[in-house]
Amino acid sequence: MIQEKARGEKDRNFLLVRSGESRYALPVSIVQRIVHDLPSHPVPGAQPRLLGLAQFAGEPLPVLDLLATVEGEKVTNSGTRTTVIVSHRTRSDRSLLGLAVAEVLNICQTAKTEETDGFGDGCAPETVEIEGRTAKVVNVDEILGCETRDSGAKNGR
Repeated sequence: MIQEKARGEKDRNFLLVRSGESRYALPVSIVQRIVHDLPSHPVPGAQPRLLGLAQFAGEPLPVLDLLATVEGEKVTNSGTRTTVIVSHRTRSDRSLLGLAVAEVLNICQTAKTEETDGFGDGCAPETVEIEGRTAKVVNVDEILGCETRDSGAKNGR
């Protein structure tokens, strides 16, 4: 049965992933590739959420733990991990970033009203209902932008 969308709604496609006990929805439009067991090399003195640098397409690729990045949770070494390579906006360009997750679940579609479309208020992620469960929508540009603003405030900039 085909449902008609209410006025002001649009379809949104997401890659649904799990990290820790949480589920996250990454907009399909930013997902470039999914790689299992991508080796990364630790960066001395880096924040704990930065798992290391990997090599992808001949370029260095920072790999962040998704749970630690979004929730501020402690990074847990869960052994096998999957890296979702996403594009994100930098000051002058678009760049690639690896997000380490425990599991890629599936690709799904949901409808949201335009009033709540986007990342939500400030740096708090919006949530969507997918398959009867809540998932947090990850907007990498906003997360990284909020962390940059927060660290600048802490450093007195």
